[in-house]
Amino acid sequence: MRTRGGSMAIVSAVVLWLGLTLLAGCEGKTRAVFSKPELLTYERLAVIGLDPEREQIFMAAYIRTFVSRPITFVERSRLAEIIGEQDLLAGRLDEKTRAKIKRILGVEALIMCEYYKADDRPGSPMKLRVRIVDSETGAIVGSALTETYSTFTRHAEAAAQALRSDLLNGGYRRGYPSEPAPPVSR
Repeated sequence: MRTRGGSMAIVSAVVLWLGLTLLAGCEGKTRAVFSKPELLTYERLAVIGLDPEREQIFMAAYIRTFVSRPITFVERSRLAEIIGEQDLLAGRLDEKTRAKIKRILGVEALIMCEYYKADDRPGSPMKLRVRIVDSETGAIVGSALTETYSTFTRHAEAAAQALRSDLLNGGYRRGYPSEPAPPVSR
């Protein structure tokens, strides 16, 4: 009888451990996701709004997620040669600037990121806002917002995967249900 009780305790401990492990992977959420089909046509992209280390992490996550696409990222210093990043980040990306970026660097879309604390309260989660903007038209062709207590790597992976998932599920052109879809857990 003791052996059976010991086995039950082990099974209970394993079930509890699995449950906690699954919950730990769902400590955040991804929402406000949309994508347009043209997102899959861009091959030359540039990431702005992140420090160099986070930019590298985001590019790696994006390339791993869209592995079947031939993606090239343009170096941020090349963008800075054309126009200062402050102009790009402050929302002052006008037609003339976009035309220069596309003509000189061949950048088809800008991935504009903002990584910030959800609010001023201690212990607040971090958010990553991603907008993919067509460099010729200025149209937003993809957007995602992640919120989690996890690492920036998890944010980048969640955002890229949410964009890919939205594209595979019909993206912007699909008919939306009358009730909003639940947020994607991450």
